[in-house]
Amino acid sequence: MRSHSKLSEHTFKKGKFITPINSLPLMKEFEDEKSWTYGRMPEYLWIGLLLKHYGRDEGLRKSYGIISTLHKLAPDLYTARLSQILKLDEDIQKRFYNYIGCIGAKEALAPLTVFLTSSKAPVFAECFYCPDQSIEDRCEAIIQTMRDTMDHQSYEATDIRFVALYFNLLSGKLHLQKGQMDLLATYPTVKHSDEIMRMARPTVRSLEMMILTFETIDSAYLNEFWRCVSEMTDCSIFVIEFPEEKRNVTAYMEKLYEVFTYLSELFVATDPLNEKMNVLLCIATYSYKRLKEIYEYQLFNSISGRSCVRVLIEDYIMMKYLVKNETSHDNIWRDYQLYGMGLYKLVLARYRESGVFQESHFDEKYIEALVNEFKDEEFIDMDTKYFDKQNIRMKADSVGEKDLYGLYYDYDSSFEHGLWGAIRESSLLKCNNPAHKYHCVPDVEDGTRLKTVLPDCIMVMNKTVSFLNELYGIPEQLLNEVIHFEIEPIIE
Repeated sequence: MRSHSKLSEHTFKKGKFITPINSLPLMKEFEDEKSWTYGRMPEYLWIGLLLKHYGRDEGLRKSYGIISTLHKLAPDLYTARLSQILKLDEDIQKRFYNYIGCIGAKEALAPLTVFLTSSKAPVFAECFYCPDQSIEDRCEAIIQTMRDTMDHQSYEATDIRFVALYFNLLSGKLHLQKGQMDLLATYPTVKHSDEIMRMARPTVRSLEMMILTFETIDSAYLNEFWRCVSEMTDCSIFVIEFPEEKRNVTAYMEKLYEVFTYLSELFVATDPLNEKMNVLLCIATYSYKRLKEIYEYQLFNSISGRSCVRVLIEDYIMMKYLVKNETSHDNIWRDYQLYGMGLYKLVLARYRESGVFQESHFDEKYIEALVNEFKDEEFIDMDTKYFDKQNIRMKADSVGEKDLYGLYYDYDSSFEHGLWGAIRESSLLKCNNPAHKYHCVPDVEDGTRLKTVLPDCIMVMNKTVSFLNELYGIPEQLLNEVIHFEIEPIIE
């Protein structure tokens, strides 16, 4: 299994985590035309078809005879790229193709005529077209070979790369050390399961990439290849569906309701003018209402469910932050309220000046009444920075919730902001057709079902309730019925 670099191994510079490999001087990823999957594999597909048709052992033997013949016919050719073979003199092409036919390999390469037609490659099409192979059969052969070889580290891809490398060695362009030559000599005679292949395969792959130094990239051929194979084959869509959340949490929601009813009655009965208690209970109530919406409309498997988790986390962190800093920030409870109303006022001011009067979910009169509820708006400033000049990450760190922020909040924020990771996970379906480069298509029919957020919602809400209990005390039996509520394992 491939190991992944740890976060601690990345270089953090100007707000960006840079991977260890990208931190190396002059190191950069191949552009598509030089990559194996999109640039080199299409050129060597003919070798892949031979190996697929005959199997590894016989295919490698056949390939050796074929590339040896090609080298004799075209000694100046140093690459086995099909685009370059097609540019050889027609007489050389015919002699080469006839040899392939003579050893009985015509049918193996016939699928290529689905895009190498008589108008594009007349000599090739004449020599390899097999009327008994339908278009569907030819496309299927190409698709299956591509599926086996698109991963540059697969056994099948490494076999192709070995043949391509061996042909280049025949041209004399590449010079290797004795140890490397010994490994290459061993490669076709042993199985992939043999221990020596643990060294041989990486050697083949690294040396094959060196051929790029001598090769000419035919962009027109590559573009035509991908255009043809993608247009001639259909999408093969598959859907990721996590188990639907059907567990019964009605008892939990009922007990949660009792907790908030108790705290609300406690506030009204004992200290209704206490701004701290008012702010904290209202923040927590907002979290409760968000969770209640997700519960009532069964949105645990939805995008909205992830938005709920994010809100619950931010509310919980804010509550802890306000309590922690109340002694160092004069009247933090009033300032927190005015900060939020200032942002409401800013939207209100923009709305008034925009000249927009069409129906909107923003109701000017109601928002104006809220902004002016306890203080004339002319005395309310509008602070566009983070409250208390610290973003949510800094607040989470200061209250000991760094992990809660780093894992859950950052992930769910991608859904809240419509970032590509969230879009890819929730709104795109994967095509399993390698001819379409395994692309994605819009999930218009809503076939994707995301993983449930129910356990996360309960986890964060229980943190919130426990925090309120530390401040105001909740009857022990009622508290335990909430924070010790157990949900059954999900049934797949």
